[in-house]
Amino acid sequence: FVRAQVGAGYPYPTRMRDWELWQVLRRLPRPDERARAMLDTGAFNTYLGLWLARLSERVVVSDIYGARLKKGVLRALGLLPKKPNEAPFFAWRRAMKRAAPGLDIRTVDLTAMPYKDGTFDAIVSISVIEHIPDVERALAEMYRCVRPGGRLLITTDCERDGKAYADGVRYFSPAELERLFAPYPV
Repeated sequence: FVRAQVGAGYPYPTRMRDWELWQVLRRLPRPDERARAMLDTGAFNTYLGLWLARLSERVVVSDIYGARLKKGVLRALGLLPKKPNEAPFFAWRRAMKRAAPGLDIRTVDLTAMPYKDGTFDAIVSISVIEHIPDVERALAEMYRCVRPGGRLLITTDCERDGKAYADGVRYFSPAELERLFAPYPV
């Protein structure tokens, strides 16, 4: 689907983490439940926004794009290791806008979301929360911005005993996840 959307000539990988993606896709609203607004978080170099555009009138594809662009420049200059599975920022952005012109590609800080309560019918966050230092605040903000009865679809990296936040990532234990999501009706 993604390759058809971005075009056969798109020279970059389009693969996403299939096992996580499948879990999310099967829980999204159906096409006949046309949503009014959806948010895809941590979306740089992913293509889920193209799928969401089929299901919703408005799709926000978000990340911390300034940081992503900076890393891309550092990779291009050889100051960071290249990532063979990552498209350059502007090539990815052009492909997304060409495939789905209505996508709203913007920087969104999940700990201070600039949206009213209940703005989104669905918020998708695939392998994002483990990279957020103030994850409790981010969850509260996402929950605030999803409409009552909407869907907040989150995947995260975890490990049996967990690992504390370091070098931009953490691994949650099952007990930590239970505590983290206890305030929410999940």
